[in-house]
Amino acid sequence: MPLPNRSISVYRWCVMSAIVMSIASVFNIIYFIKQRLPSENDDELTILKSSVVNHTASVSDNQTNALSQGEYNLFDETFQIFSQAFANNVLPVLNAQNENSSFCPSIPPNLKGPTIIQELPKNFTLENTSMYHPDVQLGGYYHPKVCLARHKIAIIVPYRDRWDILRGFLYHMHEILQRQQLDYRIYVCEQAFDKIFNKGIVMNGCFKEILNLEPNTPCFIMHDVDLLLIDDRNMYTCPIYPRHLSVAIDKFDFYLPYPELVGGVLGTCKS
Repeated sequence: MPLPNRSISVYRWCVMSAIVMSIASVFNIIYFIKQRLPSENDDELTILKSSVVNHTASVSDNQTNALSQGEYNLFDETFQIFSQAFANNVLPVLNAQNENSSFCPSIPPNLKGPTIIQELPKNFTLENTSMYHPDVQLGGYYHPKVCLARHKIAIIVPYRDRWDILRGFLYHMHEILQRQQLDYRIYVCEQAFDKIFNKGIVMNGCFKEILNLEPNTPCFIMHDVDLLLIDDRNMYTCPIYPRHLSVAIDKFDFYLPYPELVGGVLGTCKS
């Protein structure tokens, strides 16, 4: 399943930070070794002390220490410059990316379980932004503001001439889908012309149009307009294989009439 653009960005930042941290680790190891291990110059100085006069050996000792100290100072300066540049330029970007792009929990914290279907408020409208769902943008789009959604989905709703049912569906579903912390958009797809309603053709046409509008959408939910989710723990996500999301509905006493039934609500990946 292809990753959303924001997920690709996060992945790239993770790779970059891992590379930078690896380079910093190499510098630390080199610095530690140079500080701990005696240099070859010190061994040569010991030999000189045993074979020449004390005065000459003392002069050589001072020269060797000065040279060694110069090498250490050069390495210290390089290491400090690298550390300061990393702290000033890389860390702030990584921290900001982490704060703004951290993923939502695998299990959303605000799930309530079984949900009672509320009566539709009389002032609920579909013509502009609703006071009941202020975070839902025009066009039926929503994404969490406090974290990066783990799932991006498109909900396809085939529709014709069921205005009151559509209002109840959108009022109820927007609330539940937000609790599931999904990046989603609801597409209400209406069949043109006054012909026999063909739900399959409507869903196929809507699917193709969504791929033109948002080609990176990885997950699609085919949803009847007259079915309402009554337990928000039934997550609207897409596994590898298609999943029937409405296996238990009140019309059939919460039993599947026959195993081959996949109508109602079906989740499937784009691939």
